Amino acid sequence: MPDPLSLKPLGSRKDLFLPDLEQNISKVLPTALTLFGYSPPQEETLEPSLKERSFWRNIQEKDVSNIVFLIIDALGLEQFLSYSSLFQRIFKANGLALSSVFPTITSTCIPSLRLGKMPVAHGILGHKIYFSEVGNIVDTLTLEAKDSTASLAQAGVSVTNWLWCDFPIAKNSGIEQIDLIENHIANSGLSNFLTNNAYTIGYYSLVDCFASLKRVLETPSDKQRLINIYLGSIDAISHRYTTKSFEYQTLLEYIEEIFLKTLQTLDKSILDKTVVFLTSDHGQEDLLEEKAITITNDAEARLNTLINYRGRSGRVVHLYPKPGKLEGVLTWCEEELGELALVFTPEKYPLLLGEGATANKVIERMGEVQILLGKNASLYFGHSGKFDPMYNLGLNATHGSLSKGELLVPLLIARLSDFFNL
Repeated sequence: MPDPLSLKPLGSRKDLFLPDLEQNISKVLPTALTLFGYSPPQEETLEPSLKERSFWRNIQEKDVSNIVFLIIDALGLEQFLSYSSLFQRIFKANGLALSSVFPTITSTCIPSLRLGKMPVAHGILGHKIYFSEVGNIVDTLTLEAKDSTASLAQAGVSVTNWLWCDFPIAKNSGIEQIDLIENHIANSGLSNFLTNNAYTIGYYSLVDCFASLKRVLETPSDKQRLINIYLGSIDAISHRYTTKSFEYQTLLEYIEEIFLKTLQTLDKSILDKTVVFLTSDHGQEDLLEEKAITITNDAEARLNTLINYRGRSGRVVHLYPKPGKLEGVLTWCEEELGELALVFTPEKYPLLLGEGATANKVIERMGEVQILLGKNASLYFGHSGKFDPMYNLGLNATHGSLSKGELLVPLLIARLSDFFNL
């Protein structure tokens, strides 16, 4: 079993931790691309953590035609180790624990995975954050500006130039890129940031997803192929039923079962030349009712006199103080939040984001104040957070902050044939 990743506590807190800036999800894709002959700087890869591992040396020694980059949204390391059956058996020899990035929110983490860069390098620094390009808070999942009735894409706004980095694979690289993504989000929202000449296939179910993967792998190609797969169902299930639920465990087992049953009939030559990188963008934190902070309408009104904008990334709130009002905002936070939250200002951003975190463009997008919620804590403005008081099918777990549950995720690297040699 791989050694668990040891995270450093966030100051004196015992419930929040610093992201690992060395062994994290931004380094998965650059590592994978070395199998296709790419030579990124070693510090941008996981090579320091993998070079002594025999399974990695064995993978490097043989030809690779296909890389399957499988991202299972919100698959935390603890849940993976508790509930996985098939995948965990391979993980014991072929796995690595990774840190997510800050904030631990899909809008930020998926670009780090797909672009191979830290958030300060790619610029998608949260879920609902400020973009000077439109002078408003933008939901980076849907690409809708605050109070807008249409997406920016529908309004003819191109957002690809909002990224601060280049795509890791040039369009003329000779590598065929295929994106397998849930049909209802294919070619929309966040994918507008990440599409780089990839052939997009929308799928309708887990069976359809892995059947489509099988069809792609069986189709002859004279190019190396990078097949990106995004599964969002565990994130949805854990939001509603929590990470400790029968529903979570059942879904993970179902994913493994469908994966195996669908791909087991592939020709051995395809299995041997296909390498799977299975990981997640972040984990999840269960919410406790007694740790909910409710901001009254009066307190919210006071805050609104001090800020230009308020953004959000799950269990992180981004505040954008008006000129000269930073101290007032910090006083408001002290009065309203108590010990269930931690407040960060730009001088501490490098602890969360690494080098470049104090650049003006970073502060402009993220805001001058970050509210990080502690373990099991939640924060609501003007309501209780009980979205479904009758059946309790509302928001019972979420992410964005820096608990171990949110930060730690698995990385499994194996040839596809290894899944059938157990």
